[in-house]
Order: sequence, then C-alpha cells, then structure tokens
Amino acid sequence: MFAHTEYDFSTRRIGFEVFRFEGDQAVEHWDNIQPRRGPNPSGRSMVDGPTEATNLDRTEANRRFVREFIEEVVIDRRVDRLANYIDTQGFTQHNPRLEDGLRALKAELDAVSGDRPVIKYEHLHRILAEGSFVLSVSEGIISGVHSSFYDLFRVADGRIVEHWDTIEAVPAPSKWKNENGKF
Repeated sequence: MFAHTEYDFSTRRIGFEVFRFEGDQAVEHWDNIQPRRGPNPSGRSMVDGPTEATNLDRTEANRRFVREFIEEVVIDRRVDRLANYIDTQGFTQHNPRLEDGLRALKAELDAVSGDRPVIKYEHLHRILAEGSFVLSVSEGIISGVHSSFYDLFRVADGRIVEHWDTIEAVPAPSKWKNENGKF
C-alpha cells in the first residue's frame, strides 16, 4: 500500500508512505519526505491533481510500462525515447522546479555538471501500482548527494500524463536508526 501525504507539523513537508502488510497488521514501512516547495512554473503544487485510481484492470500493464520507462529512459538515460512514454500534448508536472511538458523534463534528465549528470538514477528498488497510479522507488545521485527518488505517475491511454515526486538524501549507514536501510 502507498500514499501521497502532506505533513503540517512545525514545517510543511510532502511525502510518500509505503507499507507492507501481513494479514491486518503493517509490518514494514518506508517513506520519502521533503520540504514543500512551489508552486512550480506551471502553477501546480506538489499535491494537487486527481486522487482516485481508475482503470484498475490496467494495474499490471501500467506497472510494466512505468518499469520500462524508468529502466530505459531514466536509468539507461535514453532520453531520446521520452516521447514513447510521456503524453507529448498534455504532460502535467508537479515537481516544484519543472513546468508542464516534455521540454522541461528532457532538460532535467539531460542536465550535466562538469562531465557528470546532475541527476542520475542508478537502481530501481520497487514499483507499486493501483490502476492508473504507479509509484517507483529508486536511488541514485542528485547534485553529488546519494538520494532516494519516489516518483508517482498517472498513466492514461498508454502514456504517462502526470508526475509527482519527492527526493530525499540517503543518510550514511552510521546515522541509521536500524539495520534495514532506506530501501
């Protein structure tokens, strides 16, 4: 089970929560939380947009589709194949730094600093899906910092039409509160 959440404690934060259940009990939990930012250049927040999963019969097909997208375009950096996965006419972006459309997403994935990518996904840990919503959990580097990437996609008509995300630095093992790690 997964959820997209806004926290309003002493600071406003956005997060994704992932739970594993055995029977009626939650037995494992993961999260990825970052400060709330925005609105983005298109005027969108990190949490607005549709919330109801549709096309439940497409859950497994959408899971496979997003897995292929993450592995081929994001990890293998085949940005030239972006239009095979993203709705080229109406892609909606909720990342606080990016505007709607393919141009901003392509620039983000193509960005380099020196001879290295600014953002580099290195490993896909899991894909969770319910109908039109698919959450990928990955790790990699952003601006030189070991990070976890939780990306939520809404899929419609065989294309990714909407994207939300959170990015969080992965602490060094010496700072872990348990032996399980971030993933």
